[in-house]
Amino acid sequence: MKNIEVQPFGRLKTGRETYLYTLKNKNNMSIRITDYGASLEAVLLPQKTGVLRDVVLGFDSVSGYEDTALYLGATIGRYAGQIRGGSFWLNGEEYSLFKNDHGNTLHGGRRGFDKHCFTASPDEDKNMVTFLASIEDGEEGFPGNLQIGSSYRLTDENEIIMVHTARSDKDTVLNMTNHSYYNLDGHDSGSIEDHRLKICGSRFLELSEDCCPNGNILDVSGTPMDFLKMTRIGERIGAPYPQLKISEGYDHNWNIEWTEGVIRKIAVLESSSGDVRMEVFSDLPGLQFYSGNYLNGSEAGKGGCRYGFRTGLCLEPQYYPAAPNYKHFPAAVLRRNKTYKHTIKLKFYCL
Repeated sequence: MKNIEVQPFGRLKTGRETYLYTLKNKNNMSIRITDYGASLEAVLLPQKTGVLRDVVLGFDSVSGYEDTALYLGATIGRYAGQIRGGSFWLNGEEYSLFKNDHGNTLHGGRRGFDKHCFTASPDEDKNMVTFLASIEDGEEGFPGNLQIGSSYRLTDENEIIMVHTARSDKDTVLNMTNHSYYNLDGHDSGSIEDHRLKICGSRFLELSEDCCPNGNILDVSGTPMDFLKMTRIGERIGAPYPQLKISEGYDHNWNIEWTEGVIRKIAVLESSSGDVRMEVFSDLPGLQFYSGNYLNGSEAGKGGCRYGFRTGLCLEPQYYPAAPNYKHFPAAVLRRNKTYKHTIKLKFYCL
């Protein structure tokens, strides 16, 4: 039986106490998750020197998570990515949402899942914690009372297995993911531009000037968006390519070959020196790669570290952003009384 450590993580402005949960495996790897936003706060990898390396950006207490707009480590919903124009049609009815990004709805609106405090349910036998929350019908304009879950399990194979689940009493749209910022050199080590990345996708979604997908799907061939082979992230990030100028770097969704319900490898990330590798697995058809272009050092992270421009990157498996607006995208619809389930697996190697 594993021992799951629980410690106070500070009080919210409402006065509610929050907690931090630590899972460890036999290899001395550990992860920490807070019940606020069901957010991954730390991933600590044992190095050959015996020193632990923390490879995700985060905060030392819940106040950082409560105040930030960066979604560090958070469970994202109701809808990861944008919904164009802050509205969508479902079953012949139009739903108007709160607009929080260039006239669009991003990551669920003003109060996404990242701003909810979850109830934790630890399972020491499985070395897992499940975080549960209830989301009311009409919150941010979305239909349906939702019961959601976000679980984290740490295996002795150095895998983090995240499972997002939901049920609704009405038909609704839903797109849940995890929004961790990774820096495999260490959360406080500076730029990620020398990391190497492979994405198992040959097409990506074109963005309009408002940073939202416009419905077009483009081929990566001959463009800086081609990560079919391991490529240094900074190699082409400054290229005079219109799509990179829109988002000041990478902030795009790649299309992954998809069989519903099948978990497969979708990306590989390596540290600058190649001493840490992370493989990403998912059972959904999209992967958002964001190169941390809007990090500006304005907020103090763990240990007082200022996370500046491109000091972390996100790899977010999900349905396509803006799918409710485009019928030719895979549908991100959860039907009444059906179960939504999305599995993400991260496997780490210390080389």
